[in-house]
Amino acid sequence: MDCTGKLGHWLFREDFGSGTGHGPALPAGVTNMAYTPYCPPDGFYTLVNASDGCAEASWHNVTHDHTGNSNGYMMMINASNEPSTFYTRMVPALCPATTYEFSAYILNLLKNTVVGPTVQQPDILFSIETTTGEVLEKLRTGQIPATAGPVWKKYSLVFKTPDNVSSLVLKISNSAPGGPGNDLLLDDIEFITSAPKLTIPTVFSPNGDGINDVWDIINLDAYTDCRLTVYDRSGAMVFKSIGYNTPWNGTRNGVPLDTGTYYYVIDFKNEIPRVSGWVFLIR
Repeated sequence: MDCTGKLGHWLFREDFGSGTGHGPALPAGVTNMAYTPYCPPDGFYTLVNASDGCAEASWHNVTHDHTGNSNGYMMMINASNEPSTFYTRMVPALCPATTYEFSAYILNLLKNTVVGPTVQQPDILFSIETTTGEVLEKLRTGQIPATAGPVWKKYSLVFKTPDNVSSLVLKISNSAPGGPGNDLLLDDIEFITSAPKLTIPTVFSPNGDGINDVWDIINLDAYTDCRLTVYDRSGAMVFKSIGYNTPWNGTRNGVPLDTGTYYYVIDFKNEIPRVSGWVFLIR
């Protein structure tokens, strides 16, 4: 168990595996739905790497999982007639008093051409609980609207573990009734250590007075795999770093740079968008 608090340490990931044809049933206790190796009727689920051949008149033709893997499995759910908890997982090896980010991807299988007053849209509740049932955090999607084509939507929340917690329980519930509609795909359920917020100064003064002598980007050291590059006005690279354990001191290869504006790009090497901007160096 890694309790360093660094960004991106995987605590848990459920991508349902990969293969051809329908995947195997989930382990006992994970879901209260019945498994089928065919297209699921109401109250059933299966694991698929594509949705073709199932309810083709009303469901999207999904040809790969959320990550684009044509062999990657997804959980295909045809909701029960009554709201129910359809996914329950124990997540062990937590660090106490630590902030985590939970996320999951959902795709509403219904085409928007079959929407009507009697057709239900998925409405999902995520609940993160202690093993004694105390709810730490929850998120409800509300009705996920039908779309013209297949659209994966990411849902996420941030929570902090109590001081004495070493494991938790994730419950995913279907808040809408089954029957017509309320059909979905679930993929890539993840828990990672949460991303701390960056504070990026726009000026620093490496003049040797001991004050503001380095470009101190607060919390960037938590992004251990990030790549930071700094360029001068002509586009020449003057500094690069993998991670940021040693802040930039305003030099290029040990030679002090002139006063002026420099431009930076931070690539986090994950799904977080790149950050770019400028910093003014004063001598």
